[in-house]
Amino acid sequence: MNKQLNNLEIGIDSSLSYCSITLFKNKKIFWDRFKKNDFGHEKNLSLMLQKMLIETQITPKNISFLHLNNGPARFTAIRNCHALMKGFFFGHKVKIVSYKIFEHYFLGINQSFQKNILCIIDTNRRDLAIQKLSPKGKLIGKTKTHLIDNQLIELLSGDYVLMGNGIKKLNQMKDYSFIKKKLMGPIELKSNYFMNSVYLKKPQIRFPKIIYPYSPI
Repeated sequence: MNKQLNNLEIGIDSSLSYCSITLFKNKKIFWDRFKKNDFGHEKNLSLMLQKMLIETQITPKNISFLHLNNGPARFTAIRNCHALMKGFFFGHKVKIVSYKIFEHYFLGINQSFQKNILCIIDTNRRDLAIQKLSPKGKLIGKTKTHLIDNQLIELLSGDYVLMGNGIKKLNQMKDYSFIKKKLMGPIELKSNYFMNSVYLKKPQIRFPKIIYPYSPI
C-alpha cells in the first residue's frame, strides 16, 4: 500500500468474545481480521495490529479516524483494546468516534424495519443484559438485566426484533426456540460494522470513558 494514502479509518474491537481490526476508507476495506477469542484479547489484538502494519506499510499518521466500542462490556478485554490504541496513537492526534455496545451491534444490521429492537448481551452469569433501541439505532430507556425465566420469555415474545450475543445462549434452550424467527441483527461484533454510517456521531480527540455496569458484560 502507498504510504501516502491518508485519511484512513480504523475500527477495532475486543469487547466480548471476538477480536477484530478493520482498516478502511470510503467504505473500501484495505485490511480486515476477525478472530474468536475467549481470553487473552490483548495478545491477539497486538498480533493483529502488528500484522496489519507489516502488510499495509502504514503508520498512525495515515489514519484520521478511530472507531471504538466503549462498552458496557468485559472490562479487562475492552480496556486492553483502548490501551493498545492509546499506545498506537501516542504523539499523533486522531479523531475518535465512539459507540455503546448496543449501537455497535446496530451498525451490523443490513436491513431496515419498523419495529423496536432488543439487543441481548450475555453477561457470563445467570442473567442477560437487554437494551431497547429504536429502528434508527437510538437507545430507549436504560439497560436492564433479566434472569432467564418466564418473565424473559414474555418480554422476548413482544413485538420486537432481536440481536446480540445472548441469542447464542438462548438458542440452546427449547423454551426459546421461537426467537429464531425474530432474529434480525448480528449475534457477534465485528469492527467492519463501523463502516456503516447509520447516524452521525460527533468525533472527539479524547478517548471515551469505558462504561462498566454492576453486571460484568
